Amino acid sequence: MLKKAGVWMWPALSAALVGGVVLLWSTARADERELAEEMARYRQRMIDEHEQETQPAAGNLARSDQDEKLIQLAGSQAEETRRAALLVQTDAEQQPTPSAVFAQVPDPKDARQVLAERLRKIEQTAFEPRVVNQYRRVVEKAQEYIDEFDRPNEVELSLAECIRRALEHNYSIRIESFTPAISQTGLVEAEAAFDAVFFLDWTNSKQDRQTGTQLLSSQSDFGSAQGGIRKLFPTGMQAQVSLSQSRTFSNFQFQTVNPSYETKFTASFTQPLLRGFGLDYNRAAINIARTDTRIGREVFIQQVRDQLLAVEQAYWQLVMARRNVMILIETTAQNWVTFKSMEERLEHDATPVEWNNSKSQWQSRVVEFIEAVKNVRDAEDRLKNLLNDPDLPLSRDIEIIPTDEPLVTPIAVDQFAEVRTALDKRSEIRQARLAIEKARIQTQRAKNETLPKLDLTFQYDVQGLSINGGGSFDEMTTNRYRSYSVSVQFSYPLGNRAPQARYRRARLQEHRALVQLRRVIDAVVEEVNGAVRQMSVRYRQIAPQFSAVMAAEGNLRAFQARVEQVSPNYLQTELQAIEQLANTRRRLLQVLVDYNITIAQLEKAKGTLLEYDNVVITDPLARR
Repeated sequence: MLKKAGVWMWPALSAALVGGVVLLWSTARADERELAEEMARYRQRMIDEHEQETQPAAGNLARSDQDEKLIQLAGSQAEETRRAALLVQTDAEQQPTPSAVFAQVPDPKDARQVLAERLRKIEQTAFEPRVVNQYRRVVEKAQEYIDEFDRPNEVELSLAECIRRALEHNYSIRIESFTPAISQTGLVEAEAAFDAVFFLDWTNSKQDRQTGTQLLSSQSDFGSAQGGIRKLFPTGMQAQVSLSQSRTFSNFQFQTVNPSYETKFTASFTQPLLRGFGLDYNRAAINIARTDTRIGREVFIQQVRDQLLAVEQAYWQLVMARRNVMILIETTAQNWVTFKSMEERLEHDATPVEWNNSKSQWQSRVVEFIEAVKNVRDAEDRLKNLLNDPDLPLSRDIEIIPTDEPLVTPIAVDQFAEVRTALDKRSEIRQARLAIEKARIQTQRAKNETLPKLDLTFQYDVQGLSINGGGSFDEMTTNRYRSYSVSVQFSYPLGNRAPQARYRRARLQEHRALVQLRRVIDAVVEEVNGAVRQMSVRYRQIAPQFSAVMAAEGNLRAFQARVEQVSPNYLQTELQAIEQLANTRRRLLQVLVDYNITIAQLEKAKGTLLEYDNVVITDPLARR
């Protein structure tokens, strides 16, 4: 009867098993195709929009060899067809030389040399001795401010050295570096679910009780020991092999073997056929843990990239703070000289109002100079706090002197290629894609749990009995007394609401992850576009702003040279020209620093800042 039932049940069970596997596989493939089609549509839409924007106008279809070469150099995809690149580049002939730019916004470490050079230039070009004598007084007064700014403990740092120190000592990077290793422990823990488990059980019990008949035992002594191995297989099968031996003593008068020793070998296998079946379901925890490990690595890369960007920003902000001090040193000294000139004329034609006005402007510049020195100290602390170098503690007063000059040369940028690079390189996009993969695994597992529970169990026993332990073991090894059983367990909750709710929640989380990916992609594209535009604008501002500085300086020198008689009105106008020159130099310095920061921001937006800074992250655990 059992054989007939088995013959009838196996086709039905096999059909149900195959149907469940096909259903899970087709769902996974459909979800994968859906995501791939979505990404392909998004990429194709970008390509179409770019082709529309770069469509050449009639009569301007031909391009020069120089344009072709420039496009080839700017492009980042070798297999891409020739196309008009969106280049952010200005004619280099119109740009000032770096030396001319830095001569207007020097670092305080070069202050004495720069002031001496400016004095020499004035001595060569000025026709009035008064102009030369006045600037000599400016240089002498500036020396006092320079001495006030200088500190005994100095350290020179390049940007590359700052990046190296940050990679080695930065607290945020070191903290985040534990994330991949922590995630790796979760992967090992998930894989350990399939490790074989050795177990050993021991039981001993004695009973002494009253009975109302001689057919029952009133006293008994029972002891048993069992050991074996159990293991979970990726298909969901639970297998167990055990060997047990027990001793039973009883005062039951009809027990022929007393005490009796029984040795039994047992092998059992339980295989889910619907719920809990398959590699995808049983390895879901491993796949999720592996995905979490990859996400942890991407988070670490993102943290390193963000910290390096912060280091570069702090470095260039320190450059700007120091050079702003140099601008204020000369401006404050010039205001002091003008104030002294006004004070000398107080007994002739200067009024108290004009004298107070010149003094107010000089003291205001002194306040700005003190504030600028404080800003330098703050910028140094920000950089120190990012480097976290024990050689540069925040408790020590160390003057950090940046040795790198701001970049002034143009950079050719293919905006469309930069966006494509960002879509391939940004760790945030990879994190969002991994989150979709993780959500899909959870959805497949939740869908499997909506199936009915249908388990097939097979158990095989070999038994031996004797009056002693050795004899019972020998009896068992003869393989004479065998038994087996096959059973099927089926259960299904009425309504099945809880599994269906979990499955719906998993599906919603998967759709949310898809929307999150689209949001991250759009945010990355916006960030790249903004960085490209910012870099374009800042570079284009360098030349006109430098021209404004030269015009302001020429205006001041020309005004000083053409005046034959110094009057209070002349001194007041001279103060305005001095302020104009200082303001144009500050604006030039701001444009230069913003341009260099924007270059780093563009590399960060593209996800290539590590390559730009020659940083390679290696992780042996990522090979798993």
